[in-house]
Amino acid sequence: MKDLSSTIEEIAHAKPEQLRDGYLNRLRRLLRLRRDHFEELNEQGLRLLDRSIFAAYCDCLDIGQGDAAKSVLKDVRLTLSLSQAAKG
Repeated sequence: MKDLSSTIEEIAHAKPEQLRDGYLNRLRRLLRLRRDHFEELNEQGLRLLDRSIFAAYCDCLDIGQGDAAKSVLKDVRLTLSLSQAAKG
């Protein structure tokens, strides 16, 4: 079993293509959380989640995966439609 310091070391030396799937999956997961729990979250919770989504998007940009991240953001299955937001 790996310890935390060896895991951190691996991440620090990882190439962007090795990080791609993890970063994109994190972005997808945060968008699903926002969509699925939109009605349960208060304003502060939504703001925190939106900041996390933005940070995950920026991480994707940093490793050169901006187009892939934009594609995730455009995926209507992961995002809350305007009609659903208007109902709330």
